[in-house]
This record gives sequence, structure tokens and C-alpha cells, in this order.
Amino acid sequence: LLTMLMEATAPRRQRLRAELHPSALPRIDAFLHEVASGAGWNEVSTDRLRSAGEETLASLLPRDDDEAAEERQNLVIHVRPIDGKMEMEFTATSEEESLEDRLAYLGDEPNVQDEREISFRLLRHYASSVEHRKYHNIDIVTVEVEGAR
Repeated sequence: LLTMLMEATAPRRQRLRAELHPSALPRIDAFLHEVASGAGWNEVSTDRLRSAGEETLASLLPRDDDEAAEERQNLVIHVRPIDGKMEMEFTATSEEESLEDRLAYLGDEPNVQDEREISFRLLRHYASSVEHRKYHNIDIVTVEVEGAR
């Protein structure tokens, strides 16, 4: 009963479905802008949320075009406000590598070995927390972004 009450009074999650492809970025960006505006976030916080969304998408994209052409991949994004933060949950089919591990072991060296490392560094900058889980080749990345009104 308590769980049902908590679910009923909790802020509603908003959802967007898109293809896991760079062409989905404008839709994702507009969606995140709308969510932040609806929560009354200021421009700086809204930009941070949108940037974190962009970098999360970039980190989930397949590394090469052959892999992308091989299988059409779907992306579902859930966003909800929690205690002055926005929690974004990206669910996608992607590579074997753990994004959370990449962020944890990312060094401060100036040389960029992997072109996606730039996205990892930017995501670490914009997000207050990043969690990556993988289940049977399905990636779930949860990103929290601090906000202000």
C-alpha cells in the first residue's frame, strides 16, 4: 500500500522512443528542453541536462558504421525530476563495454586514444552521477543532472 502511495505521488516519468542513431539528437534535445522547461529549470541547468543527454547518446552509439548497419537499435529515454535533479534513463542495445567502467578509469591525460573518450569526459563534467548496467546485450545508463530554478 505504501509503495502504491509513493508511486502515485511521485513525479511522473516522461518517455521518448527513438532510434539509436545520431539523427535522433534533435528529437532528444527538444525532448530534454521541454522536460527542463516544464520543471522550471533555468537556462544553465537546462543546457547542462541537454548536454548530458547528447553525450550519453554519443557514448551509446556503435563505434563503426558496419556495426550500426548490421542491426537497427532502439533507444528509450525516461526522464523524471527527483529532489532538484533530473534522472535520465537511457535504455539501448549496444556494445559489450561498460560506460560506467570507462568513466571510472578515465585518466586525466591530455592524449585522446578513443574518439569517444571526449564524450565520456564531457558526460562526467555535466552529470552528477552516471550508472551503467548491461543485461543480455541491453544497456541501461542512468544519468543524474543537478538543476536550479
